[in-house]
Amino acid sequence: MQTIPYVKKKIGSSYFVWFQKSNLYFHMKEPAWFVFSKTIKRYKASTIAQLCTLRYNTSIEESLSFVHEIQSEIEKRNTPTYAPNKMDLFSPALHQYHFDPFSIRQYKLGNQHIIFSYESSLFESYIHPLIAHFETTATHNDLPLFELFRYQEQIAFRFNGETKGLWAKDETQFVKGLIFMFLVNAMHNKTDDDWLMTVHASAVTNGKKTILFTADPGKGKTTFAALMHTHGFQLISDDFVPIDRHQFNAYPFPISMSVKPGSMDLLTPIFPILEEKTVTHLSPEKMVRYIPPANHLDVIHSIFPVRELIFIEYNSSVDFHFEILDPVIALKSLLDQAWVTPISGNSIILLDRVMEMSFYKLTYSNNAKALEAITNLFEHD
Repeated sequence: MQTIPYVKKKIGSSYFVWFQKSNLYFHMKEPAWFVFSKTIKRYKASTIAQLCTLRYNTSIEESLSFVHEIQSEIEKRNTPTYAPNKMDLFSPALHQYHFDPFSIRQYKLGNQHIIFSYESSLFESYIHPLIAHFETTATHNDLPLFELFRYQEQIAFRFNGETKGLWAKDETQFVKGLIFMFLVNAMHNKTDDDWLMTVHASAVTNGKKTILFTADPGKGKTTFAALMHTHGFQLISDDFVPIDRHQFNAYPFPISMSVKPGSMDLLTPIFPILEEKTVTHLSPEKMVRYIPPANHLDVIHSIFPVRELIFIEYNSSVDFHFEILDPVIALKSLLDQAWVTPISGNSIILLDRVMEMSFYKLTYSNNAKALEAITNLFEHD
């Protein structure tokens, strides 16, 4: 097996290992950790299996099968992954490819103006509905240029004439993720080196600290964040939250909230404008309406540290249940919802920060009880 550059963190009886080549994590306990510790020392699989047999009182067949299973997982995570921002992956022809734009729009992100050129209405629908409230008619010269277009049946993204990403048609989530990072950098005058990670979450602040709400799709993350907003809290990001590597601050990225049909009855009385919004078909099965956040231009004064993260689930059969999560369980769940910037040292920063945070699981159908619990959490410093 090849050399395995890695970083580890022991939390309780668990080990979290970050693989430098792939930017992936592997959660292990004994005996998986024992196999890993011997594998990185280049022990043969048969030798490790013999040691496992003696150490864990298993048969040689069981031990060898287990060693091969763990080493297979190690090999997957030790394989370099495709990096869409590596310039040497793209041909010169792609950098200079010309297309006729369907639309050219100008946006103001914080204090930064940008131009975005979309080749088609489909490509415009990926990004524009989420940032339409930033659109401006002001005229400026020599602005950063974003371009989204089709190239040989793939989706291409260029920034200031340099190709940054190329994806298949079914990889639009990666298209958005990379473009969002460039938009965030423009908004906050940052570079990729400034970020620790981005989290698939909603971020809400009370002007002192920020709490993140994350969930699997359709579990009520956006809906609950919208309810918090109506009770005096500020929604600074929905769905995509950048966290800086120095202070662990959540930076605002106030894209429009994506409201699904199941949330219409609850949110329409709070946001009457929802009924006027056009339904956008993201896929045959997925329809949303977009509503822009309030105070979306005040991004500089909405930067606060993250101290708590809440995994949220709306469940009509559960009135209210609020529990503290074990850090190991929380970290596993967080890594499922986060992308850690592959910069040296970020894995150690993240694993250390986790031990300073509080994690909770909120399962509810009673809005009043849920709102009261989170309001109390905001008041506790």
